[in-house]
Parts: sequence; structure tokens; C-alpha cells
Amino acid sequence: APPAPPPPGSRSLSSAPGRWEVAIERTTAMLALTAVHDLMKVDPLLPTVQPEHAPYHGYNAGDKIHDHDIALGYVLDHFPEQLPSFAALPADQQRAIRFTQARIGFNHGWLVQAEAPPGALFTRFKHAIQHERATRSDLAFYFVHWITDLAGAEPTPLRGSQKLVQRFPHAVLASFISSFAIVNQLANETETAVFERYLEQRWNEIGEFGEPPTGPSAIAHMRLVVQAQERPLQESVHAAFKRLPAEDRQGGLAEK
Repeated sequence: APPAPPPPGSRSLSSAPGRWEVAIERTTAMLALTAVHDLMKVDPLLPTVQPEHAPYHGYNAGDKIHDHDIALGYVLDHFPEQLPSFAALPADQQRAIRFTQARIGFNHGWLVQAEAPPGALFTRFKHAIQHERATRSDLAFYFVHWITDLAGAEPTPLRGSQKLVQRFPHAVLASFISSFAIVNQLANETETAVFERYLEQRWNEIGEFGEPPTGPSAIAHMRLVVQAQERPLQESVHAAFKRLPAEDRQGGLAEK
């Protein structure tokens, strides 16, 4: 069955025939997250785990939480009233923000450069989705936050914009952004299915090698081409792979 439509307010833009409009609640949630997500980098604000909450993500009672993401998650879970901009949000928007602080363990560079198999890439991410009951809209919210966080690492809006436009390789940024829609499907599909779909998407984006390969060596073939990143290198890798004897393609280079 197709996935259920997202609840009202779960998108930053909502559409009606012939027009787009801002989804106020979702945009407010993004602004609230942007305001609070790095608060726990200020050492005096780091919380200490209370006995009634222990253990918390590996921290015992009396431990000071030094990981700033886990520290914020602890405050959101147990002392949300200390962050009024968060506490005032509807429950579904609070859930979306909590999901961004979950221990996702997702290395986006590993995906974009096809460096790791699906289990290493997505298992913790999939667990977080199931544990937090996250929707595809929540995943989209997480990825928009990822972009704002990337730019927000710079101290002014202008320098943050310059980072994305002038200092971040456009091809790499485009690869990150194009992957968002594929990874979104992790809410409803397996880790392996999402990874294979991502490789096929990247193969089709190259647009010069025909249909995605099939057979025992297909995944290895696509991963090597994606890892090359730049078009001339991708062409060289593809040609070299095609020249391999069949037993090498289906044996030593086949994904197990």
C-alpha cells in the first residue's frame, strides 16, 4: 500500500492547486531547532543525568553529558520546559526535533562516495526511525536541518552562504542533496533496497553508460563508478571494469 500522506503541518511548504504556501508549524519547528541545537556546546549548560533517568545513552546517574547532541536530547526528553521555544510546539513537531537529536550514526559521506555496505550505513538510522516512529516527512526535516547546520557552522549568515556557494564543491553538494529523496525511503524500505536504489540513481545521473548493470558484479561495478566522483575518472573505471575477465568480475569483485 502507498505510504499515508503526511499530517498537516509536517511540511515546510504545503501545496494547493496553483499555489504554494508556508506551513507555519513546520517552519516554526525548524527555526526553534536552529536556535537551540548547539546550545550544549556551552559547557556550563551541559546537564547531569539524574538518578531517575539513568542510564541515558550510556551515561549513568551523576554523569555530566559531554556529547552536545546527547545532552540536548536529554533536556528535550526530560526538561523540555527549560527550552520554551521547543515546549510551545505541537507534539508532532517536538517529535520531529527529537528525531534530529537521535543517535542516528549516519555518515552521509560514506553514502555519497559509496564507501560502505548498507548495514554499516543504515542500521542505526533505521533503528532510530523505528524507535522514534519517524515518518518520511521527519526524515526530510532532518535533511533540511543538515543543510542549515552545515552553513550555520560559520558565524554569520553571509559566511554561511559563502560556504555553500564558494567553498563546498558543487558536485559533492549536489550529490548530497540528490541523495535526500532516496534516503527518505528508509522510513518504509529496507537498508539494502535503499542503497541499491541510490546506486542506480547515481548511475542514471551519469547518463553515459546505459541501463544500470545486473548480475553478481552489478553492485561492485556501480560502487566503483560512484566512488570515482568525477566524470573522467568514472569513465576510466567503467571501461576498466568492462575489460575485466568474466571470472574476475563475478568472483573477486562481486559483492558478498
